Amino acid sequence: MVPQMPHRATPNLDYTAALSGSTACPTARVPSDWASLVGLLAALTMLAPPLTAKADSDSAGSVLNEVVVTAQRQSERSQDVPIAVTAVSADELRDRGIRQAADLASVVPNMLLNLPWGPEAQPTFTLRGVTTTDYSQNQSSPIAMYVDEVYKAVGAVQALQVFDMDRVEVLRGPQGTLYGKNATGGAVSLYSANPSLTTTQGYVEAGYGNYNDRSVRAAVGVPLIDNVLAARVAVYYEDRNGWTQSIVPGVNPLNGVDALAGRATILAQPMDDLKVTLKFSSTRSNGTPYGPHALNNEPAVTGFSGNIPWFDTGSKYSVPKQIRSDSASLKLEAGLAEHLLLTSISGYDYGRWYTLSDDGGLPITARLDDPNSYFSSVNTFSQELRLSSRDTHMLRWLAGLYYGRESVHAIVQYHFFDGYPGSFVTPGGQTLYGFDEWNNFDQLKDSRAAFLNATFAVTPTVSIRAGLRYTKDKIEITNFYALEGGLDAPSAGYGPSPGTTLWTQTIPYVTGVSYTQYSSLYGPPGGVNAPLEYDNNNTSGKVGVDWKPNDQTLLYASFSQGYRGAAFNGQAFNAPAELTFAQPEKLDAYEVGSKLEFWQRRASLDLAVFHYSYRNQQFLDTFALPGGQGTGLRTSNAPKSRVNGAEMEFRAKVTEDVELSGSLGLLNAKYQELTLHGVDLSGDQLIQAPHASGSLALNWRFLQLDAGDLHLMLDGNGYSRQFFDAQNTLRVSQPSYAIANGRLSFTGGRGSTSGFDVGVWVKNLADRHYLQYALAQRDPSQGGLGFDYGLVGEPRTYGADIRYRF
Repeated sequence: MVPQMPHRATPNLDYTAALSGSTACPTARVPSDWASLVGLLAALTMLAPPLTAKADSDSAGSVLNEVVVTAQRQSERSQDVPIAVTAVSADELRDRGIRQAADLASVVPNMLLNLPWGPEAQPTFTLRGVTTTDYSQNQSSPIAMYVDEVYKAVGAVQALQVFDMDRVEVLRGPQGTLYGKNATGGAVSLYSANPSLTTTQGYVEAGYGNYNDRSVRAAVGVPLIDNVLAARVAVYYEDRNGWTQSIVPGVNPLNGVDALAGRATILAQPMDDLKVTLKFSSTRSNGTPYGPHALNNEPAVTGFSGNIPWFDTGSKYSVPKQIRSDSASLKLEAGLAEHLLLTSISGYDYGRWYTLSDDGGLPITARLDDPNSYFSSVNTFSQELRLSSRDTHMLRWLAGLYYGRESVHAIVQYHFFDGYPGSFVTPGGQTLYGFDEWNNFDQLKDSRAAFLNATFAVTPTVSIRAGLRYTKDKIEITNFYALEGGLDAPSAGYGPSPGTTLWTQTIPYVTGVSYTQYSSLYGPPGGVNAPLEYDNNNTSGKVGVDWKPNDQTLLYASFSQGYRGAAFNGQAFNAPAELTFAQPEKLDAYEVGSKLEFWQRRASLDLAVFHYSYRNQQFLDTFALPGGQGTGLRTSNAPKSRVNGAEMEFRAKVTEDVELSGSLGLLNAKYQELTLHGVDLSGDQLIQAPHASGSLALNWRFLQLDAGDLHLMLDGNGYSRQFFDAQNTLRVSQPSYAIANGRLSFTGGRGSTSGFDVGVWVKNLADRHYLQYALAQRDPSQGGLGFDYGLVGEPRTYGADIRYRF
């Protein structure tokens, strides 16, 4: 990964909402103010009555399957929850080929992601324009990720989680009054399958695809003592060659997968009002690292004038990454009284992540930007206690306490310009080659919170909701030191080891040590920096009202506040001035929405419009070091932004055999106050906040046989132009594009829980070219390297699988 360099803003482009490809939608302009968004919701809601009238005369189809969620910490139909939530069942996860958390973006409106570390590692989600560009391994996301209600803090503990799932829920908007860990923009909650206390259930699945993709998934749940004790074990293995070929001979393909994961669950219900769930999981990933793609290359600067095909790279080596994660969780649910439930959730995670990468992606020995190494290890513990009402009607409430402790050890090393002399000269007169950086630190985060949420039924159809949260966070940075230096001789060859670097200490700056002592050791001769601390606290709330005039209609309005604590700059290398914290970010969210069912429960339509007032959004930026010491990096704040948007999700059982579903997201997300490097960026589009995004899916059972059913699943998603930096640099933006996927399957054993399933599938059917992540760093006058950094999206993949259910 390379530092992001400043660039002058480009003019905003006019918005056209038409999406290309199979997910085309009518041209429309995003509403520019709150009143027009409310008007859009009202207009869309009025579409429901004629649809209802038409559908009531047709009774041929069956009803939609009910989607049950726990977004409000109790089991409810999704259509009864006054929150913008998308739920994806286990069957849909499999039909759509969702194998990693990052794949979820294709089914959620106004959701995107970038993958700065490639597949399997640290997916960085964007929801409704809320995201972060700081790829440092010590940073948490404003979109919280949970697995079985345990918060997963940083990238080292987020890999390989989507296997043997029961469902996934994505909540859009600030979270805090119902969840242990607060989040500015939303939450991604993964729920793994639990065993049954009464029956044996399981499956074995094997798959094969292009790039020699071989996978095995299996799970079995067994009751050990009927109605009292049960266990479930699930495993996942995949080995796939990388899909990014290097034009340098002898380099293994990048973006490869070599993953092994397992989970064991014990479920006990020794008495009617006590349930205990214990889970252990372990994951390993040793595939090849991500393959960077050099964009907009300047041969006069880089010395390379060849051609690199879109899905290829110029990386000179491929060293397997090492990602390891082990976790344990314990959930207890105890009925203390007829209408009182106590829930305790304890979680522990250990993660380790190491990547050595050729981030330059150019087949030259000048080493403009390689090799770079990234390492982090993390230990986290969390405890959540909830006391809630149950089976009450007029007043429902939940009160909770949360404690989270997160310890991260991080090391980063960069190599720049190792083929060129002159960056450093030792006191003995030796000229060193290149500009190399190293830092090391420990980060301890401590978070404590108390939260309360209540719903009061004013009438049988009208309820008011309110919530309150108090959060106290503390960050402590210890053992920080940074080194800079260069090679004692020019780098040579293509291997990942450029030679011996001579280091001098830069942070803390110590007279007599900094720039006067050079050593090949990685230790700090002048000692580590004094500990740094940042304490912050916040009180936030939520209020809302909802009206359910009948069983098929829910209307709601809410105001909620989001909060994300301070963040330490993990990219400090050059001078003590870089040892900074970004201020906490805050968000005020206004939302109105509706959830409609019609056509005799064979169709549903969810609508929402929202307005965000976003303050101090955290992002990574460059800045001029004092005293003419050059350019540094720091985690900064965008003082003020605003987001207006609208969303639509629908499902329709057109006939007993045909189901349609889709979504549409509209955004107008802009900076209102932001100046970088003397350039006023007010009016620029927020990072990864396209004006329009959408998806469409068809699930068709087109043939019924005695042995089973044949199904066709077609789905696609599309996006309008998106930018990867606040400057809206056009040359590294992603224009409008669409992706189409398909699956043809046979489901055996009709009417039985056992049987064989066989399927063939394809993803990115048209082999579409698109960027997943980019950094503008071409301009040498601004410290650039003569090319822009990019990671491209996955090409066409296809394969087949067979599953036996029992």
